[in-house]
Amino acid sequence: MMDHLLFDEPIGSIAVSPRDDSLLLLKALGTHTLQLTLDVHAPKAPQAGRVLILETSLQAPHSNGMPIALAASNATLVFRPDQRTDHRFTYTLTNAQLRALEENRSGDLRLEITVRAVLPQAAAGLYPGSTEIRLYLTVAESHWKRQLEGLGPSLAVEMSVPFPADDEPRREAVQYLLGAQSRLRSADVDGALLDVRRALEYIRENSGWPQPSAKKQPDQLTKEERWAATAKALERQASGALHKDAITKTFTYTREEAETMIATTAALLRLL
Repeated sequence: MMDHLLFDEPIGSIAVSPRDDSLLLLKALGTHTLQLTLDVHAPKAPQAGRVLILETSLQAPHSNGMPIALAASNATLVFRPDQRTDHRFTYTLTNAQLRALEENRSGDLRLEITVRAVLPQAAAGLYPGSTEIRLYLTVAESHWKRQLEGLGPSLAVEMSVPFPADDEPRREAVQYLLGAQSRLRSADVDGALLDVRRALEYIRENSGWPQPSAKKQPDQLTKEERWAATAKALERQASGALHKDAITKTFTYTREEAETMIATTAALLRLL
């Protein structure tokens, strides 16, 4: 079913509809792109000129009835009177947006697209802009799941690093983690791990978690002792970046390992 973008007469209306099963999810640099195809049927109106600009906004319905904007995408098309054409629109989405769509989905995925058109070459005296319409798109659950599966490990869970205010006690540890992120951006993996080690030392000294006795069996540890043991194990791993003994001298850490250490330490810091 097509909706219609209305223009002043004698141009009339342009019919637009989303194409069924046209949704694609593709990997991008640090993000993902969602692609949708819109079918466009132009009227027989030479007064429209030869250029059609479509302005679109991708949205997701919210429980309160107000749609949530996700991304925008515009296109400049050749206006072909009384002809049907199509165009694939590309929207850039973050991991967080995709996860939110999935978490709020119940069955099929529902999306909304607002569309407005402009005819910059419309005949003199005619208003070149159209009315705005809202298209409703339902993506079958099976199709949506296949698209998510196609992204593979790129749709990873992002750990959020807490950013306490300057006067809060965790600020020192947060600065260490920010330093680790900065070093990692400069490809200094060992330096990033050593900054993580400093943050873990802060956690050990300020958490209040008692260090478990060597005489205790692992299954006899209290909850707090288990957190302390977890932090200590991470600290030992990060200390390998010092390469100060025969065992750690040959250690070579990857960027993925450093990212995991930063994320895990940030998560522990939230418990303080």
